[in-house]
Amino acid sequence: MKLSVLINNFNYGQFLRPCIDSVLSQNYPDFEVVVVDDGSTDDSREILASYGARIRSVLKENGGQASSFNAGFDAASGDILFLLDADDTFLPGKLARIAEIYDRNEIDWCFDRVTTKEDDQPPGELQVTLFDKRETLRKGGFPSLPVPTSGLSFRRALLSQILPMSVATDVVLSDNYIKFAAAYLGRGAIIETPLTFQRIHASNRYTGTSRAKTLRPRIMIATGLELARRYDGLQALGKSLVAGGIAQTTSLLKLRSEARNTVAGGPFGQDAATEVALMAARKRLGNMLRGGQS
Repeated sequence: MKLSVLINNFNYGQFLRPCIDSVLSQNYPDFEVVVVDDGSTDDSREILASYGARIRSVLKENGGQASSFNAGFDAASGDILFLLDADDTFLPGKLARIAEIYDRNEIDWCFDRVTTKEDDQPPGELQVTLFDKRETLRKGGFPSLPVPTSGLSFRRALLSQILPMSVATDVVLSDNYIKFAAAYLGRGAIIETPLTFQRIHASNRYTGTSRAKTLRPRIMIATGLELARRYDGLQALGKSLVAGGIAQTTSLLKLRSEARNTVAGGPFGQDAATEVALMAARKRLGNMLRGGQS
């Protein structure tokens, strides 16, 4: 069984070498490393060139994380595909241990939890929970999937039903869409003991940043609309996500508007673009609730 590790990178040159090395040092006998550089302007591409034939580099114009997922999938040839952000690393032995879980169980995806402690060592024993919440998702339920991008892996057959995904220039449509789609399409496993290190730093695009609060409703809306558009069985979940995102956005905009005492040029002043996006999402949600096209 061949494994592919898809690393997505944008201006993370300072973290890129430890990331790649953590994969190349894995003890699994048959794997490839595919690194998608999303139009970096730092020294990332020089670093990638230094690895020569040990990795497969995909160099593209900047298009956002979703476009990097798509490009990496197109370039990969493995039976099991792993996602990895360029600022994170795999703990030693991760590939072999997850490959064994796929071998022992009839699962379509496997997500492992992450640690934020750089000196953590891989656990001696793994706590694995088999996960099948497909009926819950069809009914609009929200199963807990608290695993970031770097802890995700999938069988090729499953991921081919999810990618390519719609392209978004920001992180508003990324791993949340992939996780919910995977849980809807197949049976999986969650490894409760971390096999991945997630680096928290000042350049994070979402995790641990001040942007997270304002990005969260946008992520909910974009994810809900895309899931409802793509999968008939996720209409209820999609509506719930969009409605929740609109509620959070409305609350945030109200607070901002009150704080700024309604500046000239409209009720939301400098947030006019956000209000336009909110109105569009409301319209699309209305269409969905009436059974129309999103």
